[in-house]
Amino acid sequence: MSQPPPVTPAPADVPPVQARRAAPRLMGVDVARGLAVLGMFAAHMWPRPLLDERVFDGRSAILFATLAGVSLGLMSGGARPTPRGGRGRVVGGIAIRAGLLVVLGLALQAWNPYLLVILPYYGVMFVLALGLLFAPRAVLLAAAALLAVVAPWLASSVPVDAYGDTAVSGAAGLATQALLVGAYPALVWTPFLLVGLVAARSDLIRTRTQVTLIVAGTSAAIVGYAARFLPGASSIPWFDPADHEGMPAEIVGSGGVAAAVLGLLLLATTPRRPVTPEGRGRGGAAAVVRTVLRPLAATGAQPLTVYAAHVLITAPLFTVYRLSDPAAAYGLPLGHLVVAVVLTLVYATLWQRYVGRGPLERAVGALSRPWAWSTGPRP
Repeated sequence: MSQPPPVTPAPADVPPVQARRAAPRLMGVDVARGLAVLGMFAAHMWPRPLLDERVFDGRSAILFATLAGVSLGLMSGGARPTPRGGRGRVVGGIAIRAGLLVVLGLALQAWNPYLLVILPYYGVMFVLALGLLFAPRAVLLAAAALLAVVAPWLASSVPVDAYGDTAVSGAAGLATQALLVGAYPALVWTPFLLVGLVAARSDLIRTRTQVTLIVAGTSAAIVGYAARFLPGASSIPWFDPADHEGMPAEIVGSGGVAAAVLGLLLLATTPRRPVTPEGRGRGGAAAVVRTVLRPLAATGAQPLTVYAAHVLITAPLFTVYRLSDPAAAYGLPLGHLVVAVVLTLVYATLWQRYVGRGPLERAVGALSRPWAWSTGPRP
């Protein structure tokens, strides 16, 4: 007796494969990034007769660098790093992104000589961090601690001219300028990226991670800034936590401030109730905080666009201001800064609501994933 042929289920009987939802944005990270960008606005534009240190000097850029490390961690899987089979594209995409940042940063620096543009150094930092992108957190912390000591020592051994730039010529001079003695020396600043990467690998939505960032960051800030009060500290450069000095005391102190600010903003904005698929929390004090901070988060969601616009627009403003008053103080009249901040918050909020991703963020994201340009069948 013959057996009936096996029945093959119709395609309609096969359960559909559900698409993987994109993870919602971490509002605390966006708010911290927006705060860092506006802090750099203030560092560039605040009027003052001398370059005396203000709270936003140096620390805004260091917070931005720490958040760059967080972004690297999130792009590579967050608390669950990308599996080995997919890491090549992640590394390749970040390397392309680094090159784009260098090119864009050099172009912006050529346009606006009044500011020290951080983007080229960021690109170099991204490349330096690639070698440790998927390293365990203990290795990342050890590397950050080692660089916090070794990099300033190497920088102090580089001969410099009267302006603080490297006196070494040729390719070696370019390397030392980018890595050790520039405005944002990449090797000296890489510890900030590594700390941000550790934070991203520790699951930023966990309360324990947020509290750890606050406690550890505050402790580091106290240690770093208290170093200047040690006996004989005034004669030891390493104990100087002043902004842009690149000494271990500044790395520890300002890096601690960055970690504490990130932890505090994450703690304040993370909903303690379930999050909907659209990424919105339901009720609670965090909902009120999120509403108040939404314009700042919108700014931090497109930092490259906002920062580039700031560099482009301030160049003619600085030129006109200097021509009208050659003896003018550093910065611009305070009204310029107020208007810049208000317009930025309004623009970013409206753009995010009605358009979405920032224009430069969208462009860099597309260019850094060339394998996604063509999705159709190949002949």
